[in-house]
Amino acid sequence: MFDKNFNKWLIARLKPYADVPSEKLSAEREAVARQQEFNENYQSFMQNAVLPSIENVVKLLTSAHIVHRVTTWGNQLSLRVHLAWRWGELLVVQSHEDAVTFEHHIITEGEKRGDDHSEDHTHQYDLRDGIPAAVAEYEMSFFMTRLAQDMVEPEPEAEIPPGEGSLK
Repeated sequence: MFDKNFNKWLIARLKPYADVPSEKLSAEREAVARQQEFNENYQSFMQNAVLPSIENVVKLLTSAHIVHRVTTWGNQLSLRVHLAWRWGELLVVQSHEDAVTFEHHIITEGEKRGDDHSEDHTHQYDLRDGIPAAVAEYEMSFFMTRLAQDMVEPEPEAEIPPGEGSLK
């Protein structure tokens, strides 16, 4: 894999630090075991709650002929809904910073036509305990509601000349 000279240099550098205290190794084993539990909680939540909810939304969108896309990349799942002049995306991911957090992002295009910004509504859940399936249903409803709310533009406010208040 590496050339001989590099191997010798590397081993010479690492050898003085090869004796790792047993308490450090036990702490590492404990952390890995806890991490495995968090990963199992995330996997269980994804398989038993998120994926069935995504499947239901996909069936609904497909039956209504609404353009959408579901993609996965690493530990991330994305549902993107494309509309004539807006889009919305639901992103489900296990956080890389601590891997103990399940993050749910709802990203929607700006509040009015032509806005060049998007909004990110983030919800976080702790993976130390199992997450109930109702959370996935709630988040899916929140996503669809947020997307639907962005479709309605409010009436423009009446313009009041400077220095004048409302007539109430």
